[in-house]
Amino acid sequence: MNAASTIIRTGTLAILCGTLAWGCAEKPVQVTDQALQAIQAAKEAGATDYASEDLRLAEDEYQKAQEEITTQDQAFVLMRNYDEANAILAKVVTNAEQAKTKAIANKQQAKMDAEAAVVLAKTTLADAKNLLAQAPRGKGTQADLQALHGDLQAADTTLGEIDPIMAKEDYLGVKAKAESVLALATRVNEQVAHAMQKAGKVKA
Repeated sequence: MNAASTIIRTGTLAILCGTLAWGCAEKPVQVTDQALQAIQAAKEAGATDYASEDLRLAEDEYQKAQEEITTQDQAFVLMRNYDEANAILAKVVTNAEQAKTKAIANKQQAKMDAEAAVVLAKTTLADAKNLLAQAPRGKGTQADLQALHGDLQAADTTLGEIDPIMAKEDYLGVKAKAESVLALATRVNEQVAHAMQKAGKVKA
């Protein structure tokens, strides 16, 4: 009888230990760290500016994973299961790596676009200065000419702000500055050309 009881107790303990081993799922600490590292690498590659949607997707998925982990942490010890959290975190890593790759490509394209915008802005500004020097002068034109000179001075000031921004690799900011210079120079060109046509002068 005692031997039978011992066997029963031993079997029960074995089943219980097996159940505990199955139920006490391991918390996905390592995979969580990998997901965070992937998100950080994407940010360092410029994903915040150059692949924002992909980065946001990875961050949203990471938040879902944390919510799932919290849910399992609060569950009865024998019922915890982190499989879903692991699956979501794997998606986070994939999405973050995709954001990093896209950010690198988009940043390079933004650099080329910014450089082209600067060249166009400088060329247009030089044309505007040359054209303004030929603008008709006479009674009633002084105020207009002063305003146009003011526009070109503002364009020069903005142009001078571009190099420090380029050095910081803020290519979106560089392009925005260059487009501002281009807009001012273009306006001067158009207004001077119109004044020259009215005065009957031929545009050089």
